[in-house]
Amino acid sequence: MGRGVEELMVRRALKAARRSDVCLLVIDATDGLSEQEARLSTFANEAGRACVVVVNKWDLVANKDDRLYRTSRSYVESKLTDVSWAQCIYVSAKTGLKTQELFKAIDAAAEQHQRRVGTSVMNEVLEDAVRWQKPPSTSTGKRGNIYYCAQVSVKPPTIAIFCNDPELFSANYRKFLETQMRKSLGFAGTPIRLLFRARRVARDALNKD
Repeated sequence: MGRGVEELMVRRALKAARRSDVCLLVIDATDGLSEQEARLSTFANEAGRACVVVVNKWDLVANKDDRLYRTSRSYVESKLTDVSWAQCIYVSAKTGLKTQELFKAIDAAAEQHQRRVGTSVMNEVLEDAVRWQKPPSTSTGKRGNIYYCAQVSVKPPTIAIFCNDPELFSANYRKFLETQMRKSLGFAGTPIRLLFRARRVARDALNKD
């Protein structure tokens, strides 16, 4: 496939993804992953779209066994880190292999994409995470404090975390909280957004309501 044709196909895929709730990232099992698939996965994550990774033409792969499947899964996950939360389905459009599972994965991703979790449950999970690993402190001893959280929107699920100072929370700690949220609450198939907000800003917003 020529570079120009491939670039055109990517632009068309991005245009379609902007109109979608769930994106299917289709990979040819006989070709492996290219830069374009990685680019599309980054877009799906940054745009807040649910996603299912589809490895097609699995019927054409010779000498398949559990070890090869695990190796393939590890390879896909290492290349598509931006959608590590997406379910990966191995199918064959020609034979119909696991196509029913694909439809179930799409429905599940769409459901999680618009899912809401109660505030009390969300805060229990957050409290457990903070108890397990406290927020980092600065060289001067100033530590981040988290007060409470609340889900503020869906598509994708977005959680506002109210704290003393958002700048005190490193990217690593934010990732830790996201991981704990996923372990306890699921959200498989969809990105989630954690928005750190100073508590003073939260009061101002409540007063306006």
